[in-house]
Amino acid sequence: MNDEKNQDSKLKDDQSAAVLATATFVVFFAVYWFLQIQSVRELLELARG
Repeated sequence: MNDEKNQDSKLKDDQSAAVLATATFVVFFAVYWFLQIQSVRELLELARG
């Protein structure tokens, strides 16, 4: 019984770590893409004069 509880706890910890890593990855790329789009817009404004 206690071993089952430890396995469930470890599984929850692993799932929480996976969710946190995925969320961090998604947020990082969302910010990266946003900044890249802003940069392209600024370059287009410069090109148009």
